[in-house]
Amino acid sequence: MVLCTKLHRLDLRSTFFTSLRPSFTPNPSSSVSPKTFKFRPTKITAQVSTLSVETSVKDPESDIESLFSSNTEEIDRKRSNKQSNTGASGISSGVKLENITKSYKGVTVLKDVSWEVKKGEKVGLVGVNGAGKTTQMRIITGQEEPDSGNVIKAKSNMKIAFLNQEFEVSMSRTVREEFMSAFKEEMDISDRLERVQKAIEGATEDLELMGRLLDEFDLLQRRAQAVDLDEVDAKVSKLMPELGFSPEDSDRLVASFSSGWQMRMSLGKILLQEPDLLLLDEPTNHLDLDTIEWLEGYLNKQDVPMVIISHDRAFLDQLCTKIVETDMGVSRTFEGNYSQFVEAKAAWVESQYAAWEKQQQEIEQTKDLINRLGAGANSGRASSAEKKLERLQEEGQIEKPFQRKQMKIRFPERGRSGRSVVTIKNLEFGYEDELLVNRANLSIERGEKIAIIGPNGCGKSTLLKLIMGLENPSGGEVLLGEHNVLPNYFEQNQAEALDLDKTVLQTVEEVAEDWRIDDIKGLLGRCNFKADMLDRKVSLLSGGEKVILM
Repeated sequence: MVLCTKLHRLDLRSTFFTSLRPSFTPNPSSSVSPKTFKFRPTKITAQVSTLSVETSVKDPESDIESLFSSNTEEIDRKRSNKQSNTGASGISSGVKLENITKSYKGVTVLKDVSWEVKKGEKVGLVGVNGAGKTTQMRIITGQEEPDSGNVIKAKSNMKIAFLNQEFEVSMSRTVREEFMSAFKEEMDISDRLERVQKAIEGATEDLELMGRLLDEFDLLQRRAQAVDLDEVDAKVSKLMPELGFSPEDSDRLVASFSSGWQMRMSLGKILLQEPDLLLLDEPTNHLDLDTIEWLEGYLNKQDVPMVIISHDRAFLDQLCTKIVETDMGVSRTFEGNYSQFVEAKAAWVESQYAAWEKQQQEIEQTKDLINRLGAGANSGRASSAEKKLERLQEEGQIEKPFQRKQMKIRFPERGRSGRSVVTIKNLEFGYEDELLVNRANLSIERGEKIAIIGPNGCGKSTLLKLIMGLENPSGGEVLLGEHNVLPNYFEQNQAEALDLDKTVLQTVEEVAEDWRIDDIKGLLGRCNFKADMLDRKVSLLSGGEKVILM
């Protein structure tokens, strides 16, 4: 659906939005890349869920015994090496789900989920909010256990990396340090080698301690060779330009980059671990258009098996080789990208419905035959017909394809507004000494739908807050239309304000004090909250369901 029927292209990179200007004066002969700009207005939070990304920090003055490898550590390492040679039967790469079921507090989320992803494939997991897409990812990573069914992995010690919409990075590290943190074991060995070497230099008068330290140093050197410690720096140096970072970026702090560039760091740390499977949960949320386009291109070049959850249809079209839809707890696999899936799904529904109708006609005809042959000399034929009916109803029953109703939202009638809705005149706004909005002018009229675009951190949300009066401009003015204009604002993270202990019905009742209970239930029904969901706690809803509830 085309949202912007009459589109004003308000580009925040134009002359009146100047927050992207660097805080230094560049050499006139040098070009300035967007990644070098300093962002102040956007507070960036992050999380990366990869396996083993945090670098352990040791106290250099800790007890001397902490320098020596424990027996348990050696046993775990040997067990890990042994496991790396054993694989799971049935698949050569990736992962396979077989007949997975999962329920939460009596509510069945998954009841028959089977699909697989192999090397070179990029699988898009799609389905309505609450269908169990993220649950399947958590089952793959081992964060949750299925009630029944099997998760078959190509090898038992498979490296599974999970990139979600929150990127965890350390703001105090440099870019190179952030990438190096992906090598937890390697960095730990390097740190211990350095500390053992210093301890050897200070143990010249204790021959017994000297001997133990030399043995430990020899052990660590062998471990360093086994994990290719010498290759770590080379791998980071090779990957950085592939992700768009220049050599000069190595010593810059992570905090000086926008969230889009921090996403590249998070993705880079994952790829440095050389995962056997990459899971991406809404990776494009909060990214600007340029960064999304870069991410599409970069992921397309990777042949590691990928599973992607996204509501961005264009993103799924560009990347996916296969779509797995989960509906009513059951999964179905369709070859191709999202657009091809939509066509194939429509054809499947049409074919399934025709087969269901044909079977229903056959059942009715068989029932009619039984009624006509139920007595006398035809009882034998009637008995055969009854067996046929039983077989149709129990063994070969074709399910009627479920046609999900479209969500319908009707806003309360408030009457027609005046022609002028919002007028912005010479608007100025900034943080401290940095000007973010510089003499902005904009007119919004009744019926218009306007897209505000621009790089991450350039002030798009700030502009909306200025219109709503949540921020005060340092200059200029925002004028709302005088006739029948009621502004409202849905924030990016507004769903986080929900009370998780309340039920779905209680949440809406709280803000709809003058509504009849039947009207509230009707509203929730139009938003696809079925009757059995009204008493469900908000904490049990999916992220998308929380947004709809909000």
